[in-house]
Amino acid sequence: MYQGGFIWDYMDQALWQNTPRGRNLGYGGDFGDRQTDYAFSGDGIVFANGVEKPAMQEVRYWYAPAAQRERQERANLDAIRRVTPLPRRKTAPLTITHGDGALGVRGKDFEVLFSYSEGGPCSIRSQGQEWLWRAPRPSYWRAPTENDIGNGFAAGSALWSAAERWQTCSSVEILSQSEQAVSIRYGYESAAVPGPLAQLTYTLDNTGALEVRGQYFGAENRPELLLFGIRFSTPAPVERVRWLGLSGETYPDRKKGGVFGWNEEAPGIPDYLVPQECGNHMDTHQTQLFLGGKTLILEKVQTPYAFSAIPYTPWQLSEAAHGWELPQPCRTTLTLCGAMRGVGGINSWGADVEEAFRLSARRDYTLAFRMLL
Repeated sequence: MYQGGFIWDYMDQALWQNTPRGRNLGYGGDFGDRQTDYAFSGDGIVFANGVEKPAMQEVRYWYAPAAQRERQERANLDAIRRVTPLPRRKTAPLTITHGDGALGVRGKDFEVLFSYSEGGPCSIRSQGQEWLWRAPRPSYWRAPTENDIGNGFAAGSALWSAAERWQTCSSVEILSQSEQAVSIRYGYESAAVPGPLAQLTYTLDNTGALEVRGQYFGAENRPELLLFGIRFSTPAPVERVRWLGLSGETYPDRKKGGVFGWNEEAPGIPDYLVPQECGNHMDTHQTQLFLGGKTLILEKVQTPYAFSAIPYTPWQLSEAAHGWELPQPCRTTLTLCGAMRGVGGINSWGADVEEAFRLSARRDYTLAFRMLL
C-alpha cells in the first residue's frame, strides 16, 4: 500500500536451447519438465536476450515526470493539427466492363476487378503492381495474447475466429456506375454467428481513389469482439511500411507513449516467446506500402484508423508455440481496424481488460479508409 505498483518481471525467464532451426530461446516444457507453467515466466518488459519489448515505450512514458508527459501530449496534438489530406490527380473517365463473374473498372494507371463469386475485389492493380492476394474480408479476430488466454477471453469469444475464417458473402449490390465513379457493396454472414455480420462498400472514382467503408451490425447474445476491421494480404511480402501516426506498437490501452509523426519499419513480429497478437499502430492517418518499386497509399476518411502489417495471419501466429516454428514469410497481412480491444496487462492469470477498452458485440462499429491507386 505504501510502495505503489510494480512491473513484474523486468526480464523474460528463458533458456537457450538447440532446436530444429538452430539455437533459440526455450521456456517451461521445452526441456522435458512436467508439469509446467510453460511460458508463464515470459512476462518481462525486456526479452530474455536483453532486447526491449514494444511495451517499453509505454513504460518510459509513465515513468517520466508529469511535465514531460504533458509536453509530449501537446506536441502530438500540434503535429496532428498540421496534417493535411493528400491532393487528388485528374485522370481520364473510367472504363467499365461487365463480365459473367466480375465487374471490371479501369482508369489511368489503375484497374480493379470486383468479383461476384469471391465476395469482394479479387484484383487491385496500380501502375502495373498487383496488391491483392485474395479478396479482402471483414475482420473480427486476432491471435490471442497470453493475457487473453489467461483470463479466458480467447476461449469465451472463440466463435469470432470461426466467423471470420468461414464467413460467406451473402449479397452483392452495384450501387452506382458512371465514368466518374463506381460503387459496389458486399454483405457477409457466417454459420458461426447467426444474423447479418457486416458489409463492405467500395467506391472507386476517376482520380484513382478507392474508398472502403465497413460496418459491423451489432446483435444480442454474442460474446465480446476483439476488433472490427478489414483484412487482406499482399501477393508477396511488402518490403517496407511507413505510417503517419503514433510510433511503436500501440493499442487502445497502451498508446500514451507513442509520438505522433512519420514512422517506418520492415514488416516483422517481436520475439515473444509465444507468437501472439502484435504490431498494431493506433491513431493512423496514412499508411504507405512499398512493393516491387511501387507504392500503395492508404489514408483515413475523417477518423484515424488502427492498422498492422505483419508477415502472418492470426491463425498462423496462434498455431505456433515458438517463433521459430513459423514459416518463411510469403505475404504481408494488412489489418485495418475501426475498433480494437485493449490488451490489458494487469496480470496474465485472470484480470480482464478494463471496461473502457472492451468491445460489446451488441454495438455497431464502422471503418473508413481510402486507397490511392
